[in-house]
Amino acid sequence: MKQHFVSSRILLPLGIAVSFSLYGDLALYTVLVTQLDKVGLSLAAVGVMLSVNRLIRIPANPLTGTLLDRWGRRRVFIFGMSLGVLTTASYGLVRGFWPFLITRLLWGIAWTCINVGGMAMVLDVSTRSNRGRLTGIYNAWLWVGFALAPLVGGFLVDVIGFRLAMLACSGLTAIGLIVAAVALPETDQRGRESTRCEPRQALNLRHYLQGSPRKIMNLLNRKSNLVIVSFLLLIIKFADEGVLLSTTSLMIQQHFGSTITLSGLTLGVASSSGILLALRSLLAGVAGPVSGYLSDANIGRWPMIMGSLVLGMAGFSLLSYALSPIAILLGIVLSAISGGAALTILTALMGDLTPPDRAGLTMGAYATVGDVGSMAGPFLAFALLSVTDLRLIYMLCAIAFLVGLVFIGYKRLRGLLAILIIICFLGYTAAIPKSQVTLQLSASRHELTSSNNPNLTNIILARQQNV
Repeated sequence: MKQHFVSSRILLPLGIAVSFSLYGDLALYTVLVTQLDKVGLSLAAVGVMLSVNRLIRIPANPLTGTLLDRWGRRRVFIFGMSLGVLTTASYGLVRGFWPFLITRLLWGIAWTCINVGGMAMVLDVSTRSNRGRLTGIYNAWLWVGFALAPLVGGFLVDVIGFRLAMLACSGLTAIGLIVAAVALPETDQRGRESTRCEPRQALNLRHYLQGSPRKIMNLLNRKSNLVIVSFLLLIIKFADEGVLLSTTSLMIQQHFGSTITLSGLTLGVASSSGILLALRSLLAGVAGPVSGYLSDANIGRWPMIMGSLVLGMAGFSLLSYALSPIAILLGIVLSAISGGAALTILTALMGDLTPPDRAGLTMGAYATVGDVGSMAGPFLAFALLSVTDLRLIYMLCAIAFLVGLVFIGYKRLRGLLAILIIICFLGYTAAIPKSQVTLQLSASRHELTSSNNPNLTNIILARQQNV
């Protein structure tokens, strides 16, 4: 009961603060391309502004993790929230390429402190028996922000204009900052006790920049399962938050044109993709706590991860061959459940494998892997679109999930499960060319029948039976 009270006291203010911190950043993904005259940017600069914050997070994540282990969680988290308030307000105040670029870089640092600090706090207050459920609750707050922030931001821009909307989003982030400052205590009891007993040494930035990668590699060498978890996170982030998030609008446009009609309701591409992405976020937010609870129970972490990978493989396979709005919706639903469940359980499993004195450093490295995957997804997807179509890209994502299953099977079940998965997948893919050949033979039979050639018709019938 006491543990439940402590975790609830931490997760509620933490979740509110993290969710409210996202409004300014995610609003930009919705409206920045339509506000170029307000911010003094060209269309080509939009891609830079929406990606540079992720680029800065790659080196910043491990350093932030080191600072979290040294200074405690609350101090770094509050700093990130404060910087988030300032950068979000700056979106509506600055103009021009370089001022906006600096603002986006500062937001990348702010989100690193918020995200890595939040995950480290969850690990602090959880145990192996409840870590999946608590991680799922924390991720649910994140998904609520992902779902509501673009909608709220877009609505505010339409009603009061871009600059006032960004100031309003900054106000929401400030509310999250106040909640965290008032209600969020320090969770790193080990760090707080050690700072009482030992004098604090001066921070040598060069030492930590050189030492963090070495510490991470030593930890990975001692715990090979951390490598598996990191590899699986790379796949999930690449496929779900990289490829699918950046190509949903393009998929709808390629299938249905500029509008889509469903049950008499006509929607544009932007509205349809916005609704699908909001639905994806909400479903992932529900899947996180449920899958986390199940992984805490008798089912365990690894079976739940494997189940989520199977759902992801099915979802992307369905998107690859979808021909109707219902099929696309089902593919989005399966991928959302897969992503929400996998991210929750992988984070919980990372916490299970991490020593308490390395929680910040490990979660920093974990966040870096995720950022690499989410950055690589759009880059590779649009690069491949110049030589192939979107269907093949989605099928490659399905194969990436299959590789993850094979990797788990090889490491955990001595290759037996991997062999079974490969057989099932090859059987699934083999059914596709078989159906195409059957259709071709059927067309040939029709032609030859109409030409009144009974001998050739019998040959075609015999070949079709053999197929």
